[in-house]
Amino acid sequence: MKLKKEIVLGNIDGENFAIATGGLSDKIHGLIRNNKTAAFIFELLQKEQTEDSIVNAMCQKYDAPEDVIRADVKSVLEQLENLGITE
Repeated sequence: MKLKKEIVLGNIDGENFAIATGGLSDKIHGLIRNNKTAAFIFELLQKEQTEDSIVNAMCQKYDAPEDVIRADVKSVLEQLENLGITE
């Protein structure tokens, strides 16, 4: 999976966000504000990823139990799928 090309990532004054452009802008209005963890996942999703590859990258970056990271990744990925911004 990866983010659709109509999703543009940005950072202004330390605030991470995503903006839907093109046809997605009809479905998603405004900004998607991301905390640091979600922003890291969004960055990873610029290229094709699996849930396991994201979990592995997060385990390397963050000092947290794998089961906690896996649950958080699963939650974020479900939200992105529900928004229709991954392919």
